[in-house]
Amino acid sequence: MDMAQYETRSELKIFSEADFWLRKADDAVYRRISPDGTLNGDEPSIDSDTLRRMYEWMVLGRYFDQKASNLSTLRELGTYTPCRGQEGAQIGFISPLQKNDWFVPMYRDSAAMLAWGYPLLQLLQYWGGDERGMRGPEEVNMLPIAVPVATQLPHAAGLAMAKTFQKENSIVLTSTGDGGTSKGDFHEALNFAGVFHLPIIFAVENNQWAISLKRPRQTASKTIAQKATAYGFDGIVVDGNDVIASYEVTKYAVERARRGMGPMLIEFYTYRMGPHSTAELVSNKLKSPEELSEWEKKDPIVRFEKYLLNKGIIDAPYKQSVASSIAAKIEDAVRAFRSIHPPPPTDMFQYMYDVPTPILVDEMRENFGATAPQDSASSIEPTLTGGRPAVNMRNALNMALRQEMKRDGKIVVFGEDVGKNGGVFQVTRGLQDEFGPNRVFDTPLAEASIAGVYVGLSAGGLVPVAEFQFDGFTPPAYDQIFNHVARMRNRTRGRFTARGVIRFPYGAGIRAPESHSDSPEAHFCHTPGLKVVIPSNPYDAKGLLASALRETNPVIFMEPKKLYDSPKTEVPEEDYTIPIGKAKLVRGGTDLTLISYGAMMAPTLAAADALQQQQTERSYSVEVIDLRTVSPIDFETVLASVRKTGRVVIVHEAPRNLGVGAEIAAKIADEGLDYLKAPVKRVTGFDTVVPLSKLEDEYVPSKDRILKAATKVLNY
Repeated sequence: MDMAQYETRSELKIFSEADFWLRKADDAVYRRISPDGTLNGDEPSIDSDTLRRMYEWMVLGRYFDQKASNLSTLRELGTYTPCRGQEGAQIGFISPLQKNDWFVPMYRDSAAMLAWGYPLLQLLQYWGGDERGMRGPEEVNMLPIAVPVATQLPHAAGLAMAKTFQKENSIVLTSTGDGGTSKGDFHEALNFAGVFHLPIIFAVENNQWAISLKRPRQTASKTIAQKATAYGFDGIVVDGNDVIASYEVTKYAVERARRGMGPMLIEFYTYRMGPHSTAELVSNKLKSPEELSEWEKKDPIVRFEKYLLNKGIIDAPYKQSVASSIAAKIEDAVRAFRSIHPPPPTDMFQYMYDVPTPILVDEMRENFGATAPQDSASSIEPTLTGGRPAVNMRNALNMALRQEMKRDGKIVVFGEDVGKNGGVFQVTRGLQDEFGPNRVFDTPLAEASIAGVYVGLSAGGLVPVAEFQFDGFTPPAYDQIFNHVARMRNRTRGRFTARGVIRFPYGAGIRAPESHSDSPEAHFCHTPGLKVVIPSNPYDAKGLLASALRETNPVIFMEPKKLYDSPKTEVPEEDYTIPIGKAKLVRGGTDLTLISYGAMMAPTLAAADALQQQQTERSYSVEVIDLRTVSPIDFETVLASVRKTGRVVIVHEAPRNLGVGAEIAAKIADEGLDYLKAPVKRVTGFDTVVPLSKLEDEYVPSKDRILKAATKVLNY
């Protein structure tokens, strides 16, 4: 610990709410317009045209909210989340942003989204269950709505970092509700923003309710804004039903961030007048009539109207004109929405990857009679030989990262201890010295935000390479990977692709403690939108990682920690790639097919050698396939081998239940059953957690276990 940053004291110092001087939350609220429309303090430095535009946006938000709620009740839209009562906060925080800034909304931000330029029709499409509505116009700098609460906040942090690295003077504003501040994503995003001093504003729309839970049950702190102090930056509480106060506070935060003064948290003290969503109305019935009546008196539009009328900025005819014009616009959008035909069923396949995988092509053809292009160039295999001698896998991966970072200046490597330390397994050794701390940097110990920041960095135009230290550290990040990394291309109809690589070591073999030796590939293989790659040797590792860094799809790159040091092979210095999605026929054979990948290739090859060299009544000709990519699986190579040998044993380290081997066996049963001469056997880890080191060797498939299964198949 660096004690220089602390003052030496002889008495105990205890931090408490008293250090924030607040007796009650209202002591801290910044307000400019009273509910009766009178102004507190000097006239705001906002010209009349801007004030009128803000008023029009608030009315637009209110009218859209009413129409969308009604259409949802009539089941023309799906579930909708109303924002009535929060228009002052939303128009207040969106208005000071400039065209080159970015907005990362929550799902209740209809008013802000429309004011930021999102088309009425597309917003109706989204809430109407049509994913085409979420591909926003290119000129609208906005990430898509994130339904999982607060998960968008790390995206915003990553986006702000991307814009900073690229020297763009852009501010990112992201929003969530008071309920969202209870999520780990909130804390990790604020911590990340504070550590890296990012140009980002966190807007918390404290509407007093999270579904049916009142604000005091979310946090015991007097305000939400004061939480910023723990992350090293400032917080402000503003009356969110006062659009002028909300505008001024946000403008102050924006200008401050643009001068390089870092992030800010703004708590907009407001109220949700409607239900949490149109799917449930009970939460609104829990509000007392007295509470609703009190907040109705603070309606942000009524309050702003009174101020504008008092100042002569608007009059009654103007009000009527605005109402009529906006109502007509919304009705036009509704008519257009009703006239749009649903997308064809094949649309669901088009945006999972840049090019549909063979599995998706088959599913389209079988179910809808449709065809789709496939990437024929991806199957080209390099034929290089020789190169640097005695290279292990960790050094081969380092070679690939170095090669690709020189080729593409947008690649950034980040994660826990990847900088000066070079990563726990030294895969990133020396990269920070060569490429600098903006392209290779350490992060806080927070896997969810590492994956979330990955999303923002990718959306911001970079190619992120995120490293998790161990396989067991991926579950905290899985929410982000499953809900955002894998889905971003589909959600935005290809506008944002979450391109990049998520790397981590996996598997047993180094006598690590609990939660450091798992093989979680099935989780990622079962997630549409991801590609999952697992090399088994240094040569393939370099070529596969180079390909992953050139993919426009997100790639999960799992590195067998048992193989980091051996075997050592020759690895070419020159640039080469190995196609993702293409298995490797390691050796040919006619009697039996052994299929494996990653660290299990070693015992699989040892078993194949034993079968071919045994001195019993006969030896066997064994074909060995290294999958290399476990999603999508190269079933063409697998089925070709089945047709040749008729006998199959599949080997993997992960548990048997619903593993990669189960999918391969099912595919063989579907399309290769007539060629089988024996049942398919699987040799896998057990359906238990990976035991600690005393029993680890009993858990991991061995040569003897593979031989036992192979003998049964051969003697069937």
